[in-house]
Amino acid sequence: MTTYPRVDLSEYIVISIWFGCNNNCTTCMLSGLRGQLPSIGFENFKRVVLDIRKGGRYKNLILSGAEVTTFEKLDKYIRFAVSLGWFKKIQIQTNGRRLSNKEYLKHLIDQGVNEFFVSIYGTEDVHDAITREKGSYRETMEGIRNLEAFDVNVISNTVLSRTNYHDIPRLMISLSKERISENHLWNFFPMEKRDTGNLLVSMKAFLELLPELLAIVRPECRALVLKSFPECLSIDEPAVFDNFFPETILPDIFWRKFSECGFGTCVHRDRCNSVSCWGLSSAYVGKYGDERDLLSPVV
Repeated sequence: MTTYPRVDLSEYIVISIWFGCNNNCTTCMLSGLRGQLPSIGFENFKRVVLDIRKGGRYKNLILSGAEVTTFEKLDKYIRFAVSLGWFKKIQIQTNGRRLSNKEYLKHLIDQGVNEFFVSIYGTEDVHDAITREKGSYRETMEGIRNLEAFDVNVISNTVLSRTNYHDIPRLMISLSKERISENHLWNFFPMEKRDTGNLLVSMKAFLELLPELLAIVRPECRALVLKSFPECLSIDEPAVFDNFFPETILPDIFWRKFSECGFGTCVHRDRCNSVSCWGLSSAYVGKYGDERDLLSPVV
């Protein structure tokens, strides 16, 4: 069996520090909440980071939110985390647009960022349609290519939706040419009880697409990490399910909204041994049904 290198998310903790963004993505789980989510503030951030070090469990830190590179004080937060001498990796989750500025990118790395989780949703017009920002694809790809000059780990992040379904193979071909360690592909989970945006892809359609994606990424010995897909679906290497969700520090209002959306719904839940499967959402079941014949308990 081939070994496909990937990060162990159980070693990470996520702190959401800022909720401004220079995109307006149709698939964003924060889109309806961003104006209500308060920034953590530097004093609270210091307290949380010191508690993490004291706890001794997590050695890798992810700085997230909406788009942290739009936060002008980001380097201050990075410097404090680095000053503790505790974290092996400091990752930022980003849409990558500001990384197209080589000086800004070098500054982040000089401050201590050594891992980048970059969201890209399609090629050219497809990506721009999802972000609703013309030119965002060009900037994100330029940022990914700028990262090649540095000794850092780069992970790509893509959310599967009806908008990019037919474009995902072309995107994976494009990303296969870049220095990326693993590709993450997320099943879209709407933060609502119905799929009002008509963005959900059926699991049957996803399984029809998957062999083409695997044929693209397999020659690169690069894992295709499937996130928030039911773990009983039939897959092959180099696809791997990883539904582990790192401990994430977010305002309580997000978690209240999250709990209302029926994530983890599955007709087989009582007989399934999986402890990390996200199952389906209420919005998915309302649109496509509970997929009782496609899904089966993990034993």
